Amino acid sequence: MGRRENAVLGALGALVAFAAFPSYASPRPADLLEVAKADIRQKNFSAAAAELQRLAIAGNADAQYLLATFCLNGLNGSRDPGKAREWLEKSARQGNTHAAASLAALSAESGPADLSQVDLSDASLRAEALWIAAEEGDIARLRAIVNKQIVDSRDSFGRGALARASEGGHTEAVGFLLSAGAVVDGRDSYGVTPLMLAARSGSVDTLDVLLKQHADVAAADKSGNTALMYAARGAKSEMVERLLSVGAPATAHNVQDWSALDFALWTDNSEIAVRLRQSGATALRHNAVANSELTSVGHPPAPQPDLYAGWPDVTVAAVKTEPSILSAVLARGADSNTRGPAGTPALTIAAVAGSSKSVEALLSSGARPSDADPRGDTALMLAIRGGRVDVVNVLLQKGVSPEEHTAISEPPLVAALKAGSPAIVRRLLAAKARPDSQDARGENALMLAAGAGDVGLLGELLDAGASTELEDKAGRTALWQAARAGKLEAAQLLVSRGASVNHADGEGVSVLAVACRMGHSALVTYLLAKQALPDAASKAGDTPMLLAAAAGQAAIIEQLVAAHASLDAQNAFGDTALIIASRHGDYNIVHGLVTAGASVVLRNKDHRTAADVAEARAFTKITQLLGSG
Repeated sequence: MGRRENAVLGALGALVAFAAFPSYASPRPADLLEVAKADIRQKNFSAAAAELQRLAIAGNADAQYLLATFCLNGLNGSRDPGKAREWLEKSARQGNTHAAASLAALSAESGPADLSQVDLSDASLRAEALWIAAEEGDIARLRAIVNKQIVDSRDSFGRGALARASEGGHTEAVGFLLSAGAVVDGRDSYGVTPLMLAARSGSVDTLDVLLKQHADVAAADKSGNTALMYAARGAKSEMVERLLSVGAPATAHNVQDWSALDFALWTDNSEIAVRLRQSGATALRHNAVANSELTSVGHPPAPQPDLYAGWPDVTVAAVKTEPSILSAVLARGADSNTRGPAGTPALTIAAVAGSSKSVEALLSSGARPSDADPRGDTALMLAIRGGRVDVVNVLLQKGVSPEEHTAISEPPLVAALKAGSPAIVRRLLAAKARPDSQDARGENALMLAAGAGDVGLLGELLDAGASTELEDKAGRTALWQAARAGKLEAAQLLVSRGASVNHADGEGVSVLAVACRMGHSALVTYLLAKQALPDAASKAGDTPMLLAAAAGQAAIIEQLVAAHASLDAQNAFGDTALIIASRHGDYNIVHGLVTAGASVVLRNKDHRTAADVAEARAFTKITQLLGSG
C-alpha cells in the first residue's frame, strides 16, 4: 500500500509474451511479475492469479491488466466480466494503454463483455482460454477467442481444443472448431484422435459431426487402439453400432493383441460382444476360454511392441482389473513387494490402476503398505489422490494406519480434502485419523474445509476434535481462511465453536481485514456484529479501512464508516484510506470518505496529501473534490 510518490513513467518487460507497455510505477526490480509469469508458464493459474491479485491490490497496473484478462477468459474459475471491467478501469487510470484499449472495446456496462475485442495478445493465454471454453462447450466464448493461429494449438501432451470438445461430447463446439480450421484427425502425444475421444464420450451427435468431416475410423493410437475399441471399452453400444455402420474395422487388434471384442468381454457387455462377433471380430480369449479366468501374464510375440517390457509379472498383474491373474502369480510364489522398473511397488500400482481385490490380495500376501514410490508416496496416499474410495476402504480394513505417509508427503486427511473427496475424508475420520495433522505449509483439514465452505465436513472435523485456533506457517487459522474465501456459513460455525474473530496472521492482517480486502460484505457485517475490531492494524499499519480502500471496495468502506472505524488511520508509509483511494483514482471512495469527514490535509511520509497524489496522477475530478473539501 505505501507506495512512494516519486513515481516516474517507465516500462515493464514483456509479460510472458506481451510486448512492453507503459505504466506509472516507482523504482522497482526489473520484473515484479516474474513469479506470476513462471506460474503461467507451468499452467498453474490459481497460483498466478493469487500473485496477480496481490500485486493488483497494491496498485500494479500491469498486474491489474493481466488479472482482468484472467477474469474475462475464465483462466482461474468462471468468467467474471464485471470484475474484469473493474481491473481494466484501475489499470487504464494508471496509463496502461492495453487496458484502455480493452476497456474501450467492451460493450455497454449492462451488456455482456465482447471478448473478441479484448486485447489478449499473448498466444499462450489465448490458447488456454480456448481450451477451457472447449472443455466447457462454451460456444459463445469459443467464437470470441478462436483465430487461425490458435485453433489447432496443443498443450504439452499434444491435446487441443477439438479433442477437449470431443471428449466432453460438446457437439456444437466440435462443429464450430472444425469450421474454424481444426484438423479432424489431429493426434495427441499418445496418438489419440478426437474421434476416439468422442467414441468414449457416448455422444452420437458429436461422433457424427466428426464422421461427416471424414474422420479416419481405422486410425489407431500408439497402443493400437481404434475408435471402435474406445467405444467397446466404454460400453457404448450405440457408438459401436454407428462406427461399424461406416466401416470401422472390427477385426483390428492392438499391440497386446486385444480387439474391440476383447474389450466388450472385459466389460461384460454381451450386446456389444454379439454385434462385434457378427462383424467378424475375434478375441484373445476365444470361445470357451472367453468366460474363464486368466491365470498368467501374456506378452505379445516379437516384433510387436510390449507395453510392459521389463515389468515383473506381479506388477503387470497388479495393473489388471481382474484379480485372477494376480492371485495366480502370487500363488506361484511371486514377491508381493516387487517393484516395477520405475521403482513403484506392486501395491501402489494396484492402488492406482488395479482393483480393490488386487490390493487385498497383495496385502494378504505380505505387501508392505509403508513402502513408497520414488516420489515418496504410499499406496494409501495415491489411492486418496485418485479418489479410489474402494481401495482406501480395503487398505484401512486391512489395518493400514489412516496416518500412513512418508516424511515428504502430506497427511492422508489433508490429501483427501485437497482431492475433493468427502467420502474418503469421512472414512479416514472413522478410522481415527488425527484431525489436526498438518502438511509442510501448516495447512490442516479444518482450514481446507473452511476455505472450501464445506460446512458438513467442517462440523465433522470439529466433532472429531479439530482445533479452531491451529495456525498454518503464515499464522492463518481456519476462520481466517473462511473469511478470505467469503464462506459465511463456515465462519459462523467456526465462531460458534470458539474461533477468535480477532485473530491476525503472521503479517498482522486480521480476519476482518482480509474479509474487507476481498470484498465479502456479508462476512464483514457478521464479524462486526461479533465484535471484530474495526481498527486492528497489520504490522505495516494497514487497518481494514486501508485494505478496503486499496482493493477498491467501496461498499465495504461504507460498512466500516457505519461501524465508526477510524477515517484517518495511517499506515507505516503515512498513507490514509483517502490518500490510497486518491492514488488509485477511486472517485466514489474518495467522495464517500470526504463526506464522512476524512481529513484532506493529512500527509504521508512523502509529505503528500490526498490532493497531491491525485494531481500527480492527473485525476482531475478527485483533485477538484479534494480542493473544494
